[in-house]
Amino acid sequence: MGSSLIRYYIFKDTLSHISPQITYTIDTSNQVLFRYALFYSIGEFYKAFRPLQKDNYQLSKRIQSNLQEFLKECMEDAHYHSSNEEKFFCYYIFLSYIINQTIPDYLHALVQKKKRFSFVEKSIESYLFHKYEGLSIQKINLSNYFFEAFELTDSDLHLIEKPIKRIFGFFCTKQYYKKSYQSARFYFDHFATSKTGIKKPFFFFYDLLLNHRKNKLKAKDYLYPKKIDTTLLNLSKNELQYKDQIIDSSFEEIYQTTIKEARKGIDIINNYFNTNQNFKALDAYFNKKASN
Repeated sequence: MGSSLIRYYIFKDTLSHISPQITYTIDTSNQVLFRYALFYSIGEFYKAFRPLQKDNYQLSKRIQSNLQEFLKECMEDAHYHSSNEEKFFCYYIFLSYIINQTIPDYLHALVQKKKRFSFVEKSIESYLFHKYEGLSIQKINLSNYFFEAFELTDSDLHLIEKPIKRIFGFFCTKQYYKKSYQSARFYFDHFATSKTGIKKPFFFFYDLLLNHRKNKLKAKDYLYPKKIDTTLLNLSKNELQYKDQIIDSSFEEIYQTTIKEARKGIDIINNYFNTNQNFKALDAYFNKKASN
């Protein structure tokens, strides 16, 4: 569901590069980072467990398609309000975009006939969770592990409501995000893990009887795997192909490449807030990506 854990660990690994003038006064706890990790793709949870309903807003797709203008709006607001919380939020909007330029392509390149994208994504997330936490993702409740991340405060909604209204004309922000995060909590509480595998038969019959809509996640796609498939880390650096792109790196190499790119993005935001308040470097970054 949106590679939230992958974003979360990249956020943690780049936190120290954000200007200390911004981070020293605000909450940078794991719960806050996970809440921001969910933000970019929270729309994937909206109505996720209502098989006959659709998300007519699809806000995640709107933000992704017009992220440059949305980010600039958020940065201008943050500077105008002299708010470190709003500035902090801007970094993670930009980092989420940067992460989406590299990680999903690698995951898609690993997809084969017998391995769905969701299985590959969750296997990589299980690997990262074990690497950083020293725990099996199946042995804990992720909702409890990041419990505060699922409660949006008024200040959280303030961060996103005005820029979203200006850029997208979207006037249901509070209701949309509250429902989406409630659905995310329900997902991590009840769907993500099954210590005994007892959920699998129920998920099978749910998919068989109710969950027929094309391109919608199947219930079986919600579960994190019990065992980590190390072949997905591509340690032998086999050539993988996604569209016209050849990938011959291991996951760890892709991860470190993303970290380096994320630091470049952080430097651009640092420079805006601490030095010149113009968008030349940011626009140049997006223009370069568009031309590649």
